[in-house]
Amino acid sequence: MNTQTDTPSTHRARLRTLLGIAEGPAGGSRLEGMPETARPGVPTEVTVRPVHGAPIPALLLRPDSATNTGAAVVLVAGHGRGIDDLVATHPADGYHDALAHKLVRAGMTVLCPEMISFGRRRVPRRPGEAPYEEAENSCGIDAARYLLHGRPVMGARVADAQAAAQALARVPGVDPQRIAVVGGSGGGAVALMLAALDTTIAAALVANYFSSFAASIAAIRHCPCNIVPGLLPDLEMVDIASLIAPRALVLEAGERDPIFPIAATREAHRALGPVWEAWHAPAPELVVTEGGHAFRAERSLELLAARLA
Repeated sequence: MNTQTDTPSTHRARLRTLLGIAEGPAGGSRLEGMPETARPGVPTEVTVRPVHGAPIPALLLRPDSATNTGAAVVLVAGHGRGIDDLVATHPADGYHDALAHKLVRAGMTVLCPEMISFGRRRVPRRPGEAPYEEAENSCGIDAARYLLHGRPVMGARVADAQAAAQALARVPGVDPQRIAVVGGSGGGAVALMLAALDTTIAAALVANYFSSFAASIAAIRHCPCNIVPGLLPDLEMVDIASLIAPRALVLEAGERDPIFPIAATREAHRALGPVWEAWHAPAPELVVTEGGHAFRAERSLELLAARLA
């Protein structure tokens, strides 16, 4: 934290205000379209119905009953085709590497909510309109639209992921005390901020994002959907991550990630240890892969599963 008067509650309230997320009662969101029986590991189209706001298309994957641990994950996709990238296997998406299936094989129920601007929630093109600069998403349009209304689109994404977590807690066979949020890149931003805001989230796995705003978003070209006005100087990434303590936080980063520099990741990670130590809790672990901007979820997934056991 930045001053002696700062507390987790004041930082959490500040972050909530900047994201434009009202503090409402826990629960209330529900899942629609869930089949009575589902084939293990097979994605099922479902809908998250928040207490307020538009319905959220999602994919639900259930583990085999023999391996079901009771733990569950809200899995947030990074920039790409959206939730379809999380379940793609032939060929696997180059960034996510069939991530949803890895989590299911680890015995977890997985809910993948579609974030605004991606997949099923892209702003539709009008007939004859030129393609978007990045055809796979409508981030630029959505970022501008939300900011013109005084709220960052990142806040809407975090609120939708929170609604998904609340709905997931009501799924039979899921232990509501063992729900984690997982995401990489832009999905990592959502995962980090949701875990910081919502103390009912048991654990978070954040990949290819945690470093510092100064070294990444403010220094290297990134999508405008990452911008949350007012975060700096008081809420650097390390300050946001500190709000997760004493709960479990696992970090993954690529040694050669060109947009979230590993030097900044290591420096920020070193600052987290004393925060968890003050709670007498295990410090966040950083897994550094040999590659670049890619979510491998190998050792980091093992660590997450152990924390949710």
